Amino acid sequence: MSKAYRIHINGIVQGVGFRPFVYRLAKELDLRGWVKNLSDGVEIHIEGENVELFCRRLLNEKPPLACIYSIEKTLTPEKQYSSFTIVESQRINTNNVNISPDIATCNDCLRELFDPADSRYLYPFINCTNCGPRYTIIFDRPYDRCNTTMKNYIMCKECKIQYNDPEDRRFHAQPVACFKCGPHLELLNHKRQKLKNCFSVINFIEQGAIVAVKGLGGFHLVCNAYDERAVKKLRMLKERGSKPFALMVKNLETAATEVIIDKLESEVLSSPSAPIVLLQRRNDKNSKIAKDVAPGLHTLGIMLPYTPVHHLLFQGKYDFLVMTSANLSGMPLIYKNNDALEQLHNIVDYFLLHDRDIYHPCDDSVVQIIGGQVCFHRRARGYVPVPIFVKEEFTQPLAGLGGEMKNAFCLAFENKAYVSQYIGDMHGYENYERFKQEYYSFQQVVNIYPEIIAYDLHPDYTTTRFAQSMDLPKYPIQHHHAHLVSVMSEYGLNSDLLGVICDGTGYGLDGKTWGFEFMVGNAQGFVRKAHLEYMPLPGGDAGVKHPVRIAYAYLKKALTESEWEQTKSLWQILTTFEKNILEAQLKNNFKIFYTSSAGRLFDVVSGILGICTKVTYEGQAAIELESRAALWQENQLIKKVDLAAERRLLETKRILATQLTYDTNNYKKRIIELYNKVVKEYSEELFPILLDMEKDIILLRIDRLLYEIVRRLISCSDIGEIAYRFHYSLALSILETAMIIGIIENKLVVGGGVFQNKLLTEILITLAQKIGVSIVYPTKLPIGDGGIAFGQAVIINNCNFSKD
Repeated sequence: MSKAYRIHINGIVQGVGFRPFVYRLAKELDLRGWVKNLSDGVEIHIEGENVELFCRRLLNEKPPLACIYSIEKTLTPEKQYSSFTIVESQRINTNNVNISPDIATCNDCLRELFDPADSRYLYPFINCTNCGPRYTIIFDRPYDRCNTTMKNYIMCKECKIQYNDPEDRRFHAQPVACFKCGPHLELLNHKRQKLKNCFSVINFIEQGAIVAVKGLGGFHLVCNAYDERAVKKLRMLKERGSKPFALMVKNLETAATEVIIDKLESEVLSSPSAPIVLLQRRNDKNSKIAKDVAPGLHTLGIMLPYTPVHHLLFQGKYDFLVMTSANLSGMPLIYKNNDALEQLHNIVDYFLLHDRDIYHPCDDSVVQIIGGQVCFHRRARGYVPVPIFVKEEFTQPLAGLGGEMKNAFCLAFENKAYVSQYIGDMHGYENYERFKQEYYSFQQVVNIYPEIIAYDLHPDYTTTRFAQSMDLPKYPIQHHHAHLVSVMSEYGLNSDLLGVICDGTGYGLDGKTWGFEFMVGNAQGFVRKAHLEYMPLPGGDAGVKHPVRIAYAYLKKALTESEWEQTKSLWQILTTFEKNILEAQLKNNFKIFYTSSAGRLFDVVSGILGICTKVTYEGQAAIELESRAALWQENQLIKKVDLAAERRLLETKRILATQLTYDTNNYKKRIIELYNKVVKEYSEELFPILLDMEKDIILLRIDRLLYEIVRRLISCSDIGEIAYRFHYSLALSILETAMIIGIIENKLVVGGGVFQNKLLTEILITLAQKIGVSIVYPTKLPIGDGGIAFGQAVIINNCNFSKD
């Protein structure tokens, strides 16, 4: 029976070959009507005998990059069309826009790229509806060529034929181009002199040159990763400190010679998003990778080529390239040709430029597999601007501005929240300007113009000052509450849950620096239930670059006089002047800031063990501490630690089960008394973190933990073993403290940058499984500060505030 449907589809259905797919399917089934792009998706009028089959196949056979969020199907009168056509896009006033992220070069385009018989043989900007630039080139909706940075490139006859042919893979591929009509590469030396052959850049890299290469979302600094001299020079000129460089590798088989890759990691590396994946290095002394690529780390950040230019570069006699973001230390990513020429001429030998403008600068995404799930360290290229869906709709357009470090902001309305690409740290005028640029241009892309603003509670954050400069209702959100709600909302969890938020810094309600917080709450509010005891931080944020100084202050507070005397050998790295200053600061409480930060605890342990004594990038001390722990492979001793932890968990469960009859006032104190006794009994295998009560809040005391670390270090225990036992002891204490507080619905939410630590988080997940508890951690947004803007947005949508 012949009938007609009007079908409205919302999702990522523009720029991914969806309309050509609909066209071909309709023709195959002998149906009539039309399909067109709207600002909020795609609309179809379909009529004929096989419309029901069409609807089923529409969902089951959609293009690989298409993602359907919603579909509305309505019976409508037949119009007696004679054929099926693709009609021009229409602009309507709606916010439901979904733009595809940038997509890695597809296999079809790769085949053509290296086919001498193809018209696009070796063309560096080959693309089709299944791959190529999307978000980074669009400045307005809908996704049509005239609304992208390709608008000034007039298609040649051949490209236009393909563009207009629904049977062609490039039908309505907006960036479609070729040698005749599209963007071109240009190779310049550091004096800006143009060289004739762009592909001679391959020879220059082979000879040890450093090259600035313009990519999809910005510039990379590139050199041969096997070349010790080139890598060392790049690190010095970029003022990189010890921060690891990302690597691009020719293919998966080559990558497997340097890192261990499991099935899921292989799939993520090869996915259309093509992120950097953090992978464990092979314990192989024959590694060819230059030592300065990732000093002190057991992992390498690896990605596969994702643009035609990358694939062309790998025609050289090298397997790995350093592919690090092109920005001067502390500055935003460079994405304009003139800026690259001005700012990088003292760093690079050559510039490989192109003339297709980038509208939205976008770093490479960074992920790691933790507990069998893909977890973001940085969410940007390949994933933005895919929205996060929420159960409880946002009642008005709003924004969460994020934090000061690893910033990303969030725009939200109705059932979607759009979290921006990684912006970076907010220190400095240039970074602030980049934040503002993206904040306003992102509104145009997603068509959300905020009417209410959420920002971090910290009074001195750049985002706080930005919020206060706007003539809109604006509300401060406590940092760790935003972390908690961000994770909960990703999973659609609205009822109160217990969460553990561990990070480096967050402004607390008491004006102190929080960072190891147990809180029960949801988007409506929270109650702080426990935290690490406050410890002295000399110099505040400025002091975090000196782990040994922090360790000095922590141990001075934590140890007895006789115990302190045993630590004198640890402070040889400090000058007499430094020690005198620290002593005076601690005595007079001068520029001493008190913190409950988990991040600083990792810094202290790393400093005590001599693993990292000076921090040159955020999180360095903790990252290098994890690496030393992860490389410790004494399996028999690990089994002993596992067994001790399992027994201690059972003892903790027994205590909780037998103390249920105690009255409410004394219940926790009695539990803690019995628990501390158990912790001490197992202190040979697991470092003790004892609990205490201060009013109605549990404190985690770390004095015995720190002394045990010092004692074992002085007695010449293996540093890797101490680091491993610290990780295990901390994970167990987190879980047991949560048990004593009371885990709700067998779910424990975790958030904060400390849980980017794969070793710590996986130990926690394994221990929790033993008692039937699920660890809830984010997989759609970063677990660190890159995810808090989403939490901020959800909180202001749920709470009644008094305007600040």
